[in-house]
Amino acid sequence: MYLVQLSLAPSGDAHSPAELKQALHDAAPGVVEHVRVHTQTRPHLVVSLFLRAASLDEAEAAAKRIWQHATTSCSPLAAWSLRRAEVPLHPYDVE
Repeated sequence: MYLVQLSLAPSGDAHSPAELKQALHDAAPGVVEHVRVHTQTRPHLVVSLFLRAASLDEAEAAAKRIWQHATTSCSPLAAWSLRRAEVPLHPYDVE
């Protein structure tokens, strides 16, 4: 399982649609395990997708496809653009 974060930018003053979480889950129910919308992030909205995938590259590619599918099935998402879809990499500090 991989955590992929989508960074989304609105066009104009668009607000995060209520259907966002469900639209992303419904876009690939066999791949999407969990969706979390982080509404307090700035300057872009961040959405965490927990995905079943075999590799990091596969997870990031799947996240992009899921976003594209969700935007076609949920018209309010058309006001948003995908800036990034990536697995957040954190430094590992061992003492």
